[in-house]
Amino acid sequence: MVELSESRIFDWLIVNGRVIDGAGNPPFFADVGIIGDKIAAVGQLFHAQAKNRIDAMGKFIAPGFIDIHTHFDIALLAQPEAYCSISQGVTTVVIGNCGHSPTPITKERQGELRQLLSVIEAGIEWRWERFSDFLDSLESTRPSVNVIPLVGHCALRASVVGFENRPAKDDELKTMRNLLEECMDEGAWGLSSGLIYPPSAFANIDELVALTEVVAKRCGFYSTHMRSESDALVAAVTEALQTALQSGVKLQISHHKASRKPNWGKVSVTLPLIERVALQHDVTFDAYPYTAGSSYLAQLLPLWALEGGSSALLERLKDPSQRQQIKEALESDETLDWNDVIVASVASDEYRPLQGKTVNEAAKMLNLLPSETVLHLIEHERNAVTMVWFVMDEGDVEQVLSHPLCLVGSDALTIPPPPNSTEPKPYVHPRTYGTFPKVFRWLVRETKKLSWHETIAKMTGKTAHKLGLKNRGLVREGYFADLVIFDPEEIADQASYKNPHLPAKGIDWVFVNGIPALAKGQPTGERNGRVLRFGND
Repeated sequence: MVELSESRIFDWLIVNGRVIDGAGNPPFFADVGIIGDKIAAVGQLFHAQAKNRIDAMGKFIAPGFIDIHTHFDIALLAQPEAYCSISQGVTTVVIGNCGHSPTPITKERQGELRQLLSVIEAGIEWRWERFSDFLDSLESTRPSVNVIPLVGHCALRASVVGFENRPAKDDELKTMRNLLEECMDEGAWGLSSGLIYPPSAFANIDELVALTEVVAKRCGFYSTHMRSESDALVAAVTEALQTALQSGVKLQISHHKASRKPNWGKVSVTLPLIERVALQHDVTFDAYPYTAGSSYLAQLLPLWALEGGSSALLERLKDPSQRQQIKEALESDETLDWNDVIVASVASDEYRPLQGKTVNEAAKMLNLLPSETVLHLIEHERNAVTMVWFVMDEGDVEQVLSHPLCLVGSDALTIPPPPNSTEPKPYVHPRTYGTFPKVFRWLVRETKKLSWHETIAKMTGKTAHKLGLKNRGLVREGYFADLVIFDPEEIADQASYKNPHLPAKGIDWVFVNGIPALAKGQPTGERNGRVLRFGND
């Protein structure tokens, strides 16, 4: 805390609010002064001179929230305003998760990788091969949020090994390690894997250890969508922990959950496993406050059907025998309830009316069986179709999110157009707009499972520490002025599965690097985010 300095004139002065600093400390009354892109003072500053003044009476002043898990890699090129993030208080996003980054990639295999990432590729022309070229493209769009990029294992493997289901050869593994080193030199903060997605799914633990050794040596982190989040959940957690212990890498388990009803309750087994390793190693996980997940519709298919990438899958669907085998696999899955699977985004205008419908509803509209509807949609949309799938137990979600090792990530796939846009808005998971405010509404105000300061620490200071992010994530003098001002009695999510495009309420101001992106609850149009390159930020 500092006293008034007569010599300074603040660009912005926030007075009469209660600060929650992001370090886990309880709220305290203080004013916050901003000069340029930094927090210049925190203390008794009411009588200081300022060009702009905000009265935060009855409000909390907190660090801007850090979304540790998004898929905004290409979406930010198309929608740099990122209103869905800004409107819920997010000022920094991590991209390249689940093994999905659009780079590095060779020209020869760019088309196949683009097809793999079709649901997040946003129709943008790919003009890059190197990681640095992609980051340059992001910088040129001037995003409204700060961006922390990861290298996706799918891209690494596609570049070097391709989409074959086999172990990497020694020379291929060496090439991947060298390529990963180059990406980290160019600004990547670490590696992500998507061990249910080809070609990442075809890697064994030896390959993962060899790659994460590179990340550990450079003090980056490893984020993993594990090999299973359902029947083999415990084995998958064990593999992730073993990978981290063998390589020494900091581990982030993505969207930890127990999927499908027969597996509900397994988090009571996995959380103690993680806790024990966390006593000796840097291990955390993240989650979002919803019982539905979202992914490619093709993830309902057996893994063998996905071997070789999207083009191979589409060829299999043309073969009557293989198509029948895939259909039978869907129909024999007793955990699939077609009323629990919603068709989310599609690529064609023709099938846009199916967005937001359950598979059962879509099947009636198409006059097909539900299993055939899934295959028809994948084929018709060239695999560019996503789903929202209700697979989790609310008690499990509450237990995971309330855990001290849990951080918060939306897992949002796309960025919808801003409110004033005339572009059509695809159906999205409500987590796209509601993740952070829903945690406050549900776990702080309603169930009182968490305190305000514990929750904000999960979203800010703890996340910044995990990432190795310096001078962000706290309300502290000298830190970048990424800030959110909100009403603790009003903050809440409004987005629902029926109406997913509603922004949060109760959030008044959001600053990114000292400039308001949200003012009095309305977007300003300012795009003052930065692409944060590892080693330089």
